[in-house]
Amino acid sequence: MELGFEGVAVLVTGGSSGIGRAAAIAYGREGARVAITYNSRQDAADAVVKEIEAAGGEGYAVPMDLGAPETIAAAARAVIERWGGLDVVVANAVSWGTLGFDDRPEKIEDSKPEWWTQILRANLEGNYHLVQQVAPALRRSEQGRLVLISTDLAERGMAGSWAYGAAKAGLHGLAASLQCDLGADGVLVNVVLPGITLENGEHRAIPRPALDQIAAKFAARHLPETTELADAILFLTSPRTKAIQGQLLRVNGGDLLLG
Repeated sequence: MELGFEGVAVLVTGGSSGIGRAAAIAYGREGARVAITYNSRQDAADAVVKEIEAAGGEGYAVPMDLGAPETIAAAARAVIERWGGLDVVVANAVSWGTLGFDDRPEKIEDSKPEWWTQILRANLEGNYHLVQQVAPALRRSEQGRLVLISTDLAERGMAGSWAYGAAKAGLHGLAASLQCDLGADGVLVNVVLPGITLENGEHRAIPRPALDQIAAKFAARHLPETTELADAILFLTSPRTKAIQGQLLRVNGGDLLLG
């Protein structure tokens, strides 16, 4: 089905890998003009641009650091100038702070306050700055769409993820108010909550046998692929979608089953 993305100007932050990459390529397949941001992996971003163009779209990559507001402003300005506006923004970029994901403490008393601050400022305040920069362009668009990428950890929780979960949960509150603010100018604002997400059937840290056991504990008996997250994102941002506003869309395999 034609989703209406031909020529649409899209920005996907954190588009050099994972869900962002899958979404960027999916938009390209629909004929969109797709800009992605990257933090340090320009080579990976350049490769995604080529994939976008091979799929049938136009691609563009710009650097951006969620923890540095001046780079967010520069990236948004460059993309808006490049495309002459913006119709769709997918706020997908993420920061684990200087400790990274695997080195985070599991007990809150072992965490240093500066790490908490890094996570909050990047993942919550960084997206606040992003929205500030792209809001005028989205208001001018006839089909403005904003999707904030959260995580099911904001609701389900996991040891050691209180900083990240709190930052992502903040996006839910941000979206609740943005739907009133941006919605007044016709912009739809929604949130997507991924869980354990696979890429070509694999996970970066969890071995295949363990993935099968984990999937069996979810109501859907299935862990989603990055391409399935991309499908959900495109659905929410399509011009064909006109009345889904302020919603949290969970694409995580459903509820965990007891036992």
